[in-house]
Amino acid sequence: MNFFEQQAHAQKQTRHLLWLFGLAVVVVSVLACLVLTSIVWILQNPIGSFGLMTPVVTMVATYGDALIHPFHFLHKISDPQLCVWTILGTIIFVVAGCLYKNQQLSGGGGALARLLGGKKIKSDTTDFDEKKLCDVVEEMAIASGLPVPEIYLLERERGINSFAAGHTRDDVAIGVTFGAIKLLSRDELQGVIAHEFSHVLNGDTRLNMRLMILAHGLFWPTILGRVLIFGSPEKLEASEIFFDKNSSPKILPTVPIGLVFLLVGSVSSPFVRLIKSAICREREWLADAAAVQFTRNPTGIEGALKKIGGLFQAGRLDSPYAEDASHLYFANSSRDPWFNFLSTHPPISKRILAIDPTFDGQFAHVNAQSVQNAINARDAAYDRLYEQSVRREREQMKSNESSE
Repeated sequence: MNFFEQQAHAQKQTRHLLWLFGLAVVVVSVLACLVLTSIVWILQNPIGSFGLMTPVVTMVATYGDALIHPFHFLHKISDPQLCVWTILGTIIFVVAGCLYKNQQLSGGGGALARLLGGKKIKSDTTDFDEKKLCDVVEEMAIASGLPVPEIYLLERERGINSFAAGHTRDDVAIGVTFGAIKLLSRDELQGVIAHEFSHVLNGDTRLNMRLMILAHGLFWPTILGRVLIFGSPEKLEASEIFFDKNSSPKILPTVPIGLVFLLVGSVSSPFVRLIKSAICREREWLADAAAVQFTRNPTGIEGALKKIGGLFQAGRLDSPYAEDASHLYFANSSRDPWFNFLSTHPPISKRILAIDPTFDGQFAHVNAQSVQNAINARDAAYDRLYEQSVRREREQMKSNESSE
């Protein structure tokens, strides 16, 4: 792997990112103008009198006419003054969203890890799983020639996932979910961490942080819409709203304004996904290959991917900020989108096939573990012996170097 070649490629990807972002801002501004001007026209020109259903009937008739006579529709709703103010307002809010996220992430990878609910693991931890993770991160730092980063545990996340983030190599942090340290063997965890170190080595962490800042500028209408409707930026699943009797989402009186922002957000969200996909999918293939190179053990990362495929929770995260950082993770942090080209990661099965061409596409079922459950005693004993042998090997290497 040519480091300088990969750095140059990362810089080229950054330029592509800026062009895509600029194009997305223009398109979103124009579409926001169309949405708002059409809403204003519908409110000012109701069709008949149908009570509370009048705006709905007018909207259906208006957009139906737009499909048949699009140019006539554009001429009918055109309002240059409103369009100018809408475009200017959209650009201002996009810039404000970027500046806000830039300030929020000014602390580097650790700031993002804490935003996602991560707890920093101390180097002198006595917890077995945390110690295992620290040892694996230290080993991969040695293998890649990088300094040991801060390590965070996402204690409330039962899915199997991880990430590496940071503006520079000095502020990099690696985060790992509770599900990963509980369900992955040592070799599998090593493959996942090696994947993350590849992102650090190739400059992907800086690119991904920039992408997160820019994407937030386009994603802000959706977040603001959720706040105005539910009072929270967190996305509510349909099962929580309709089927969970213990969950009663609070609806705020600002719903009409929130719906307008969600409508604008529905225009910008696909662009956010598309930019993330265009920039990040290729880097995941490279990181998988580098993980095999660092560990010299393809079964490690392969086993981790298979467990993700066999776990119902997969790599999903419950943090309300998980979607903002969806492109940073080892695997998809949410359900795969309907259109695969909008996914931030290649399909799990294809990633496994790239490592093991004999994979039959079948995933063995993996049971999720709650916070209270301990890992299997036999696996713990194996991991402990493995760590002891690694430490002995390190001490032997140090003694040989000193003797020379």
